[in-house]
Amino acid sequence: MRRTQAERSASTREALLDASIRMLHAHGYGATSLLLITEAAGVSRGAMLHQFPTKADLMAFVVESVYADELQQYPRLLAGPKSQEEMLLAFPEALWKVLSRPAGVAVLEILQGSRSDPALAEKVLPIYDQIEQDSLGNVSRSTAADPALLVPMVRLVVWAIRGLSVAKTIHPDLEPTPAAVTLLRDLLKAGLDTGLLAVGADKGGRA
Repeated sequence: MRRTQAERSASTREALLDASIRMLHAHGYGATSLLLITEAAGVSRGAMLHQFPTKADLMAFVVESVYADELQQYPRLLAGPKSQEEMLLAFPEALWKVLSRPAGVAVLEILQGSRSDPALAEKVLPIYDQIEQDSLGNVSRSTAADPALLVPMVRLVVWAIRGLSVAKTIHPDLEPTPAAVTLLRDLLKAGLDTGLLAVGADKGGRA
C-alpha cells in the first residue's frame, strides 16, 4: 500500500531524529554534521532539507521532540502515592534515568553548541527557557517547595545530573545509579531535616 505524503514526511522526521540523537551522543555537537546525520538516517540530503532547511532547524526539532518524550517519562518514574517530601527526594534519580539517556546527552550537546552558534542559540534557547519554566512549575505543584529557593534548587539538581550524564559518556562503566545521585538525594534530605529546604506545610521553616 502506497504511503501518503504525510506518512513519508513523518517517517523521514523520525529517522532524522533518531540519527541526530545517536550521532550527537556518539560524536558531540561539533563533529555532528548534516552529512553524518543523513547517512546515519538513510535519507537523502534533499529529503532532509525539505523538512529542515538548516542544521539549527533540525536541532530545535530534536530538543522539542526529546522534551515531549521526557514529559511521558517523568509521570511513570514518579508514579505511586508520594508525599510532597518524597516527591522532592525522588527528583534526582528520576532526572538521572531520563537525562542520562542518549537523548538527554544529545540535548546537552546542542545547548553547549549554541554558545558558539548564534543561529542555533536563536532557535533553541527560547525552547530551553520554556522547558525550565515548565519544570519549575511541575516541581512547585508536586512539592509546594519554598518559592524563594525553588529556582536555585531545581537548577542545582538538574545541572548536577546533566554533568553526571556527560561523565557517563566518558566513563561508560559508571554504575547504573551513581553514588553521586544518591548523595544529591541525601543532601536534599538533609536540607529538609534542618529546615534549609521546605515543602508543603513546612515551607515556613522549622524551628
